[in-house]
Amino acid sequence: MALKDIFITQKSADKRQNFQQNETGDSIALISGASYTAKGTKDAGYCGGSSQALLPKLHAVYMQLTRYIQQDEIKQSERKSSIKQEISGLEAKKANAENRFNTEQDKLTHEENKIEKTTKEIDEIKENPKIISGDSFAKTSFWIGLMIIVILTVYLFVFYSSAAYSAFFKDFTPDDTKITQAIFDSQAIGKALSDGITELIFILAIPAVFLGLGFLIHKFSDEKGFAKYFKITGLIVVTFIFDVIIAYAIVKEIYDIKVGGSFTEMPEMNLEMAFKEINFWIIIFAGFVVYIIWGLVFSFTMKEYEKMDKVRFAIKNKEQKLIEYKTDCKQIREKLVSLRSEINNIQSEIDKLRIQLESYVLYFNDVREGVNNYFTGWVGYLKSTSSSQAHIQECEHIKEKFLSELKNSDFIKSNAVAKN
Repeated sequence: MALKDIFITQKSADKRQNFQQNETGDSIALISGASYTAKGTKDAGYCGGSSQALLPKLHAVYMQLTRYIQQDEIKQSERKSSIKQEISGLEAKKANAENRFNTEQDKLTHEENKIEKTTKEIDEIKENPKIISGDSFAKTSFWIGLMIIVILTVYLFVFYSSAAYSAFFKDFTPDDTKITQAIFDSQAIGKALSDGITELIFILAIPAVFLGLGFLIHKFSDEKGFAKYFKITGLIVVTFIFDVIIAYAIVKEIYDIKVGGSFTEMPEMNLEMAFKEINFWIIIFAGFVVYIIWGLVFSFTMKEYEKMDKVRFAIKNKEQKLIEYKTDCKQIREKLVSLRSEINNIQSEIDKLRIQLESYVLYFNDVREGVNNYFTGWVGYLKSTSSSQAHIQECEHIKEKFLSELKNSDFIKSNAVAKN
C-alpha cells in the first residue's frame, strides 16, 4: 500500500504548510512527495551532500515516517480490521485442517488396534495350534485331485511323446491311416533312442514343456491384478498353437498316404482343410483340452493342499492382513505429518498477524516511498553542485542498502512492518 492517500500534494500556493513537532524538537512538513523532496535538498545542503551524513538522515526519515503512520488512527483502524478478517479466515482454515487431522488420527488408532489384535491372534495360533481344526473335506479333495493329476500326467506324457515322435520323426506307412495308429506308438521312445539321443531328448522334453506351461498357469493364478489374466491367456494361446502344429503335421502325413494310394487327383493339404478334418480336432482335444484340465486340477489340488494345513493357512492369511494394516498405517501417518505441517504453518501466519495487531501496521512501501522522495531531493542538491557521478552512485548504493536492510531486518518485523 503506497502513501498516495497520506502524501498530500499542495497545489495551492496560498495554503500554509502544516508542521508537526517530532521528539527531537525539529519541525518537519507533513508527509508529501514535495515536502520530503525539499527536505532532502535542504538536509543535503546543510552537510554539503556528504555521503557519510546520508545514512543517519535516512534513519531519521524512517523514524518520522513510522511515527506518522502510527499516529494515523483511521488508517491503522482500517489496516487492523483487514488483518482481523484475514486472521478469521486463517482460523477457519486451521479448524478445518484440525478436523481432518483428528479424523485421520482416529483412523490410525483403529488400524493400530487391528494390528495389535491380529498380532495376538497369530501368537495364539502359534502357541496353541489345536485351536485351528483341520478340514477333512479339504484332505479328501486333495487326495482325489492328486490321483487325477498323476493319471493325467502319465497320459499327457504318453500322448505328447508319441504325438511329437509321430509329427516330427515317424515314417508313416499305409497301415497308419487310422488316427490312433498315427498318434500312439508304443515303441516311440525305443525308436527315438535307436534313431539318436537327440531325438529321444526332444520327444521327452515336449511333455515336460506342456506340463511346465500348465504349472505356470497355476502360479500366475496366484498373482494379484489383471496382468495375471493376460499371462494365462498368453500361455493358453501358445499351447494351442503348438498343439495345432502337431495335429496339422500328423493329419498331413495321413492325408499324404491317402493321396499316394488314390487313383484320382487330390489337392495338397493346407491349414483350412486340416480344420475341417475330424482327426485334427481329435488330436487337439486329446492333447490341448486334457492339458487345460490338468492345469485346472493342479491349481485346485494345490489350493486344497494349502487348506489342509489349516494352521499355516490361517497364519498366512493373518500375516497378509497384517501387511495390509501396516501399509494403511504408513499412509495415514504420512497424511498426519502433512496435516500437522499445514496446521503449524497456518498458526505461524496467525501469530505474525496478531503481533501486528499488538503494535502499529506499517507496510514497507510506506517507508520506501518517503525515503525515495527524500533521496530525490538529496540527489537534486548533488546535481546542482555538480557533484561527480561516482559520488551520486555512492549515495544511491547507501540508500538501496538501507532499504534492503530495513526490509529484512528483525527489528522492523518486531515492529509489525509487513512486506508489501
